[in-house]
Amino acid sequence: MSNDETLRFTVSLPQSLFEEIEADIEARSYQSRSEYIRDLFRDRIVDKQWNNSLEDVVGVLTVIFDHHQRGLSEKLIEIQHDHLVHILCSTHVHIDHHRCLETIILKGQASQVNQLVNKIAALKGVNLARLSRAGIV
Repeated sequence: MSNDETLRFTVSLPQSLFEEIEADIEARSYQSRSEYIRDLFRDRIVDKQWNNSLEDVVGVLTVIFDHHQRGLSEKLIEIQHDHLVHILCSTHVHIDHHRCLETIILKGQASQVNQLVNKIAALKGVNLARLSRAGIV
């Protein structure tokens, strides 16, 4: 059996979960349940490889924050400058009068990227800090 041979297997799910998956498959226009499940598996494998990598990894951090929070913008910049993570690019967008959204593309060791994300997420005034693990370089 080669590594690329397609295998079939059975999965047991509660009906409510199955119905939720079916709705998501339709909403995302997947051609089949199999392709949907393959994408979920790939995502989990990327996360595992990313976290266990000894090589540099790349991720995109999405941050939504209240720019009226005193000193927050300065703290965000300070954290980015003080870590051993390369900031490849960042984009700042004004969502409304109080909230800003930043995307920050990061490159470095997974543990250092995770530390940077955790420091930013813990800041007062940060409403969301979500990391998308993009790949291993």
